Amino acid sequence: MAKKFVFTLAFLFFLWLTDRGIGQGESAHNFKETEKSTPSAPVSSPIPSTSPIAQSTPSSSQESAIQPPAPNSSVAPLEEQMEMAYKKSPPILSSHTFHGKGGKAVFIAVWKKILAHYPELKKKHAKLSEAIAQKALAESGYYPRLYGWADSLTSDNPILGFMMHLTERNFTAQDFNIHNLNHPGTVSNQNAGLLAIFPIFDAMQTIDSVKAAKDAIKAREEEERYTRMEASLLSIDAWIGLLFADAELFKAMSQLEASKTDLNEALQLMEQGLVLGADFFMGRSLAASIEQSKNGYLARKKVALVTLNTLAGTPAEAEIAIPKNLPRPKKISKPLSSWVQEAILYRSDLAALRHQIQVQRTEVKREKDSIMPNVNGFASGMLDSDNFTTGGRSYTVGVLGTMALFDPSRDPKIKRAKAEEEQLIHEESVLKDNIQTKLAQAITDLETAYRDSEILYHSMNDAIQAIVMTRDLYREGRKTIADLIQARTYGLQVEISYLESVARYESSKAKLFFLSGQLDDYQVQNLANELGGEE
Repeated sequence: MAKKFVFTLAFLFFLWLTDRGIGQGESAHNFKETEKSTPSAPVSSPIPSTSPIAQSTPSSSQESAIQPPAPNSSVAPLEEQMEMAYKKSPPILSSHTFHGKGGKAVFIAVWKKILAHYPELKKKHAKLSEAIAQKALAESGYYPRLYGWADSLTSDNPILGFMMHLTERNFTAQDFNIHNLNHPGTVSNQNAGLLAIFPIFDAMQTIDSVKAAKDAIKAREEEERYTRMEASLLSIDAWIGLLFADAELFKAMSQLEASKTDLNEALQLMEQGLVLGADFFMGRSLAASIEQSKNGYLARKKVALVTLNTLAGTPAEAEIAIPKNLPRPKKISKPLSSWVQEAILYRSDLAALRHQIQVQRTEVKREKDSIMPNVNGFASGMLDSDNFTTGGRSYTVGVLGTMALFDPSRDPKIKRAKAEEEQLIHEESVLKDNIQTKLAQAITDLETAYRDSEILYHSMNDAIQAIVMTRDLYREGRKTIADLIQARTYGLQVEISYLESVARYESSKAKLFFLSGQLDDYQVQNLANELGGEE
């Protein structure tokens, strides 16, 4: 009986061990299946040439060791979906929207509109027209003047009566009677004639005036060219502001949506008692800073849009199709001395100042030449009549020369002209110094922005990895939801800093071309290829 009892206990113990082993095997199998269904890395969604920060899939956090359910791996990550929508969905276009096949075409359309509307450029063009008219006025000194006159006189003055009869060739024997000479009665005379003045020598005044007018035209042309470059620089700066404000807004919205997804999952887990409330509320507080940043970037985009539309003379809120591909900085290696030499050679405002100096030198010479005589030829023809049908005809031909033997205003005029010339020479020196100083500053800004962009580019990639690793650790229960949201917040800050460094680089590059006098239409086309997202 005892043996039978021992055998029964042994058999029951064997059955218990067998059942426990099967249960542990099923539990391990279920754990492995759950582990396989959890994605190990996010699907990245970089904007070409910028590698954005926002690449992680939506997730939640917890303080406990319980892992939240894994998302469906067959669904594309939220940020990837937003990235695709950002690139493929153009803004709603109004009737005032700038159209184009690509970002370059849109920018060129905006740029041309700004050039056509820019008031300062219109002003410079009007001054050029004035200078051309001034040249025509100066050249008129080469040509003769023709004047005509007509008058009618009635008088009983004996002298006028005798003269009228004489010029009319209307004397009779009775008119020489003593009584008639003293009392001619009422006499009428109608006189008409032509007077022509021919310049022979005008003390070099016309020659000097024409030369000065030609230099003035060249100066106005250079000023207009400089103002055109100035308008191009404003166009590029406004375009860069809008382009990067749009990119910053998108990145903030992307991180905000991902954070909301994380918080929604964390809220469900908190309601189930799997996540501490302190961690959840800390994460939501951190997410509020992302939303605040989004509002700031939205306001910045609106201001940039209004600025660009104002420059183009279009309605303030007219939509503009913004390209989604952002440029990657390309290092420019050229010493300061080369930039300065090119600026001295190509700067239009400097060339305009040189022409103005030449105009003033000609003015000094013109004042000095005023001491020479002026010689003009003249010819006149007259008709005198008392009845508009008969009368006497006469002509006069001669040469008249005048010369200022004493002119007290001549020396002060010469000194004033010399003083104005000296002022312009000093202005040229000041402008050259300013050019060198501003070029040095622009090169420093360009190099600093480039180095910052390189550092921030690598820092941005590190932030991406930090977000990915923090998300994985959060799913393993080793990080909290606050840690994940903090990683997203920092990632957004790094990416915004990178975008701002690229924007500063592009603005500094355009400014460098402007300061060196090379921001012409050809260079604008080259910059449009980069800023329009085209290779």
